[in-house]
Amino acid sequence: MIKIGELSKLSGVSIQTIRFYEEKGLICPAMVDRWTNYRYYDENSLGRLSEIARLKELGFSLNEIKDLNEKSIQEKIVQSKETIKKLKENIHKLSSIHAENGGVKMKSFINDDAVIGKWKKVAVVKTKEDFAKNKFEKEVYFPFEELYFLPNGQQYWVLSWSKGVLYVNDRQMPYEIIDGKLFVGVVDYLTNEIDNFAVYEKVDDKIYTKNEIRIKDNTDIPFILDEEAVGFWDVVDFVEKKEQFEPQKTYWQEDMFLKRYTFEPDGTLLASYHAFEDICKCCWSKGVVIDKNISTASEYEIKEIENQKYMFVEWKSGDYTYGGMIKGYYVLKKLKYLLGQ
Repeated sequence: MIKIGELSKLSGVSIQTIRFYEEKGLICPAMVDRWTNYRYYDENSLGRLSEIARLKELGFSLNEIKDLNEKSIQEKIVQSKETIKKLKENIHKLSSIHAENGGVKMKSFINDDAVIGKWKKVAVVKTKEDFAKNKFEKEVYFPFEELYFLPNGQQYWVLSWSKGVLYVNDRQMPYEIIDGKLFVGVVDYLTNEIDNFAVYEKVDDKIYTKNEIRIKDNTDIPFILDEEAVGFWDVVDFVEKKEQFEPQKTYWQEDMFLKRYTFEPDGTLLASYHAFEDICKCCWSKGVVIDKNISTASEYEIKEIENQKYMFVEWKSGDYTYGGMIKGYYVLKKLKYLLGQ
């Protein structure tokens, strides 16, 4: 048995909040001393506080948590799916808008049947004429080994198109088909001028969908418990290489998409993101984070640094699912307020 002050320290929940939860009927002490009116709590109380925290992260109000049932859970699932669907629609719409001189400009689409399908990179050249001379730029890097031109200029990853233009994010790279080869003018970021040309040959004229061209990991992985992983992990950094991480410094200076992972002992993984209020439910097994929604299996490694446990997780974003590139690792710090962790 523990007193309310110790419960507060172990759970990270303030004494005032615990008392408020009691008033709302969300938590009850295991025992109340009839003579002193001291409240005593046990491991069930600690577990209940963790449960309340998880449910709040999932978007449940305190009243909903108090009267939680299967119906309210299913309603929340439907609501979350609708929210995600709407956000995806907004992302697609926003990708066609550009801000210019205080106003906005929509991308216009002109079809080009000749370019639709799959293309494979065969060379990078300084000028178009250099391709016929077999004068290739061996040291120049252009990351897109394959290009897919989807119907109606549909975007996948960072790529979309209109007749004569390949959009890479907001950068416009002109293309031209010459003798059956696709020449893409690689525009320099600083000068906004064509620095060289990536040359592609056509593989087929198939009309692809985004689902067909994405990389899909094997996610049919049996669950193996890793007791060291069970618990809450908060994101503290993002690094390109694991060796770059230093506990007292922050390598990544921009906003980070991932916020928290919660590894539950039954193989359930709850992922919290800064951009969404709702929690995404995934799964995990020893050494791997599994997201069956996007067919990724990302390896993780736990290291102890300066008496603190850190987890390094491969980040498989669109760079991986469409480009086969793992750009780095999220670094997560294990929270210590759970019993047995």
